[in-house]
Amino acid sequence: MTSTPSTRKALRLLAVVAASLVLAACTQDPELTTLGDDLAGPEARQIDNFLQWILWICYAVFAGVLGVTIYAWKNFGIDGDDYEEDDWPEQIHGNDKLEYAWTALPAILLFAIGLFTLTVHNSLNSEDTNPINVVVNGESVSWEPQVVVVGQQWWWEYQYHFGDVDVDQERVQTLPTPDITTATQMVIPVGQEIELEITSRDVIHSHWIPSLNGKRDAVPGRQSAPWKIEADRPGVYFGQCTEFCGLSHSRMRMQVVALEKPEFDAWIEAQMQGVPLDADTAAYVDALVAGDTAAPENSQQRAIATFRGKCASCHLMEGVADDLWSEESVAQKLVAGAAPNLTHFSSRTTFAGGIRNVWDPKTGEFNQNDLAQWLRDPASIKANFTELDERGRLRGMPNLELTTQEVDDLIGLLEITGPKPSPEVIEATGVEAPTEENAQGES
Repeated sequence: MTSTPSTRKALRLLAVVAASLVLAACTQDPELTTLGDDLAGPEARQIDNFLQWILWICYAVFAGVLGVTIYAWKNFGIDGDDYEEDDWPEQIHGNDKLEYAWTALPAILLFAIGLFTLTVHNSLNSEDTNPINVVVNGESVSWEPQVVVVGQQWWWEYQYHFGDVDVDQERVQTLPTPDITTATQMVIPVGQEIELEITSRDVIHSHWIPSLNGKRDAVPGRQSAPWKIEADRPGVYFGQCTEFCGLSHSRMRMQVVALEKPEFDAWIEAQMQGVPLDADTAAYVDALVAGDTAAPENSQQRAIATFRGKCASCHLMEGVADDLWSEESVAQKLVAGAAPNLTHFSSRTTFAGGIRNVWDPKTGEFNQNDLAQWLRDPASIKANFTELDERGRLRGMPNLELTTQEVDDLIGLLEITGPKPSPEVIEATGVEAPTEENAQGES
């Protein structure tokens, strides 16, 4: 069978398109991957193993279909431009054996794939009982590792509830105040199954840490069926929201930091403390809480006055503005009903939804430049602020029109909220600094 010029042209075009798609998918060091040695959890490896088997089955089916097609083309093909009626090959009908074979074989194959799919699905959605002891306020308590994951435009919140707290509820708003709340980063102990209760406060998001497990949607109004992650070695594992959720969807990232049990216990102990203030500054806060109009005497006290006056209506900072912050007032002010807890801001390594570094991964220094830009003009980093309705409810970080002095003071206050992460964690969690082109795109 001879090919026409138009057929050869179409085949060349198809080859170019196929090669372009293959090359576009190639990268040597992807930040997010579901394949290979970067997988650090049993669930992720289970998905990978299942995918490999499915791919090999697909390869075999493809090769078989292609082989039959080529065989028929070579042996029974005729030239469409030059043939006689007698050139048609013998037409065969009613071959029962062939019909049984190509009906039964795909049915058996699909049944096997379906069975394996259900097995993997049930395994990923099962949960084990694995309580561990953690120290909370000086007392050892048994904790079934569970973390409530809350998506909102455009950042992730992680809640830790210790003691006798049932987090398997339908709405996050009904849960008691968590013992620990973090933003953007979830910290877990190595070698422990962590059950995730995933929900949303506004629109549908999707939580995905590919090195540890697949994705699970965060749906407003309900919490997910049991979902879990587990890291079998210390490290930092990146993730991304995978459900389009608005202007800054692509800048809604997250990280899981897996620590050995002693380091995880130390992290819990530090997170249970308030902001470390010196005696004079603590007395200044007490005076403000009591209703006195004490004048600030240094930059830290000025920062506290600024925080209480301009930030505490949305953000909690324990030991600084507890008396001004309440879940009810934030729920009335913000559409999502929550803003990141800043009590331990500098114990994290990223902010603004995981797109900027709190600590410079190269020098280990506090990233004052990016933080100052965020405080002065949040929209230059992340399109996120809007006023939605007649009730005046807000979404995202507004521009508070802070003065240069107020920005400098707040940066100094945020830097001491620590404790500072280890150099290894700072280096591992560092996100790529935006280029001038990227920065313009983010604005």
